[in-house]
Amino acid sequence: MYQGSRLRAGLAPTRLLPILATLYLFAVAVLAGEKPTCADEARQGSTYGKVRLPNLKVEAVLRSQQPREKHDITIITQCSLDRLYMLEEQCNTWQGITSVAVYYPLYIFQNTNADRLREAITTVENFHEQIDRSHGKCRMDIVLLSEVIKPQDAWSYPYNALRNHALIRSETDVLLLLDADFLVSKGVHEALTASDKASALMDDLTANKRVIVLPAFETPRSLSEETGKTYALKAQACTKSELKSMFDEGKIIQFADFYNVGHGSTNYKKWFTAGEPYPITYKTGYEPYVLVDRRTVPWYDERFRGYGWDKVMQIYHMDAMAFHFVSHPEAWVVHRPHPNSAGYNQSFTGEAYSTNHRPTDHMAKMEKIAYGMMDELKVGTYPDVGVTQLAVCREKWAEGGKNLVKSKNVWCYWLATGAASRVLCFPSTPCWKRHKKKKKKKKKKKKKKKKKKKKKKKKKKKKKKKKKKKKKKKKKKRLQYSSCSLPG
Repeated sequence: MYQGSRLRAGLAPTRLLPILATLYLFAVAVLAGEKPTCADEARQGSTYGKVRLPNLKVEAVLRSQQPREKHDITIITQCSLDRLYMLEEQCNTWQGITSVAVYYPLYIFQNTNADRLREAITTVENFHEQIDRSHGKCRMDIVLLSEVIKPQDAWSYPYNALRNHALIRSETDVLLLLDADFLVSKGVHEALTASDKASALMDDLTANKRVIVLPAFETPRSLSEETGKTYALKAQACTKSELKSMFDEGKIIQFADFYNVGHGSTNYKKWFTAGEPYPITYKTGYEPYVLVDRRTVPWYDERFRGYGWDKVMQIYHMDAMAFHFVSHPEAWVVHRPHPNSAGYNQSFTGEAYSTNHRPTDHMAKMEKIAYGMMDELKVGTYPDVGVTQLAVCREKWAEGGKNLVKSKNVWCYWLATGAASRVLCFPSTPCWKRHKKKKKKKKKKKKKKKKKKKKKKKKKKKKKKKKKKKKKKKKKKRLQYSSCSLPG
């Protein structure tokens, strides 16, 4: 396990030989499976336009110890600490890798933050250990991220910033972009990663620049949470023909049918009868769950938080990059019912998840950012690396094939570890040299301070001398006046 803040605090400068220092950092990186380039080089507290990006801090990174395969598929997802149970349910339906960013807010000016954070780290460690032991095939990598916010902003969940942190820690070429409250249909992982199909899938995503859409389903919102969960698990485990009968009976419906643009382009009627992949015509507002190529997928815009426009704009970005959307005829995902998020409640008023709900001022702000982003993509002024705190390492992360990448503060090596390759980064100078540099800087600062003090003392002395001279002159004048004879 890698604990970002603790590790950085523990790297006290010591006069070790450069070889030992490098070996130490190498061991830390191997054991952790961490990519410090992205997490540690992020520009903290940066803004884009007038919008401040989320200032997330890496608190812990936990990597699965289960073996991995090169042609595997990674789910990219995120959740808050109170929804870890959803990850466990998703893990039960997925035999591949899951890269998840877990969010934990800390409240400004609260003395309990340190204790709460320790508890959060312990909770995530225990959860990860439990998952790694009990699920032989599900391999979960977790990054715990904290953010200091105002208590009244607790609802403003940074979806896209978290997704980018999960995305940056992925290693496989194929990714499934999915939310934590979705279950993957049975047998999908085995079918996609079979040796005869894995290379064909990769070629399809890269050479043909395709995005493979997995239709999303949910249970009717009129059902209780328990009944809905039962139907969702049944829909996940059944065959396509059985799913069709559940759909006809009304036990399963199109996901977010109240916002038909979101998934309507998938064309569910056509999907149920299709035996082969078919092209999907993109319409603005489309937000399906998709299989993508890791090296070409655009990053999520981190200005979107709370609720709304977050996935919509990433899919819009894909369309602007001329990706082709294609359905998968034998794979689907099912939403697991749960209570409304605080972000949704802050974004809409009225009847929840219906055509009767009304947007709030927050949704109006998100909409303004979305239309601004659309204009930038049309004109070509939108940043190539996206609007993210992690933009600094987008290039080296996407390339992945070079053996050596020189960064401002680190050297990054791509190493084959097991069946998958990953980046390992070390400071460009060993710690004993860095310690010397720090000492030199301190000496220079001290010398400057001494010079300033001397100058100040000299100025004070000059001022005192001037004052004394003035006083003497005044005294002389007084004596002259006193010695003058007065008229008789």
